Parts: sequence; structure tokens; C-alpha cells
Amino acid sequence: MKQVFSHPDVEQLELQGYRVISGLLDIYQPLLKLSLEDFSELVAQERVRRLPIASRLYQKLSTRHRLAYVEAVNKLARTAPEFALMEYYYRCRLIQDYISGMTDLYAWDEYRRLMAVE
Repeated sequence: MKQVFSHPDVEQLELQGYRVISGLLDIYQPLLKLSLEDFSELVAQERVRRLPIASRLYQKLSTRHRLAYVEAVNKLARTAPEFALMEYYYRCRLIQDYISGMTDLYAWDEYRRLMAVE
């Protein structure tokens, strides 16, 4: 542990980054709580009137990430016993990949906007 760089300013930034990432994951959690049927409907229509929050969150995801999700799920056999599990895995990846692809500044701005901290 002698080689670990530990400075209060660096530790503070690390903790802030942790909070921002955790906060963004919490914000997008409603998409993970949807049933397979509801999420599939959302993917197909992009906006579902009875799912206003999930619809808005889904539309915030980049088109590139949404297309990657659709492509991955379309390769799965819908009748396979593991379909629901694999769909959920790709849904988690959709959100993780979107958030991990954000720059620090964009993640911070997005977090502040969605948490109404501005």
C-alpha cells in the first residue's frame, strides 16, 4: 500500500464520482423494474403513455446504445428458456454502457439535471 496515491482532494473527487455514478444508476432503475413485456413495448414504440417516466428515461439513452440492445436481443431465441434472463442482462448493459460512456462533465451535468440540483 505504499504506492497508493492518497490525497484528500483526490479522495474527494473519487467519492463525488462514486455518488454521481450511483445516482445515475438509481435514476435509470425504473427501466430495470419494468416487466419484459412493458420494456419490449417501450423499445418498439419509444413512448408508452402509461409509462411516462420510463418513456422519458428511455428516450434519453443514446440511439447507438438502444440499437446495440435491440441487435443483441434480436439474436436471442425468444423460445429459449434463458431468454428473459439474457434480455435483462442486455437491458442492464444498455444502461451501464450508456453511463460508462459519459465524460465526467457530462455525467455530472446529467446527474444535476435529473436530480434537480441546479
